[in-house]
Amino acid sequence: MDFIYKVLQSDIELLAAALSEIEVRIAVKAADEELAGLGGPIRAYTPNAVRIRGLSYSRELYEFRVRLRCE
Repeated sequence: MDFIYKVLQSDIELLAAALSEIEVRIAVKAADEELAGLGGPIRAYTPNAVRIRGLSYSRELYEFRVRLRCE
C-alpha cells in the first residue's frame, strides 16, 4: 500500500483534523523529516502553535501531516 501526505496549513484544516481526531504526524520544516514516534490527534491549536499529546509545536517551525492512501 502506498501513502501520500497532506500538509495541514489552514485553521479550517486543523479544525477538521481535530474534530475527526485523526492521527497527525509532525515534521520539521527545515529538514523535511518526521519526528519519529511523535504524533496523534490535535487537542488544540492557535495561530502560532498546535498542541498534540500535551506538547505545543510552533506552526512556523513544524509541519503537520495526515496520511492519505494512494490508489
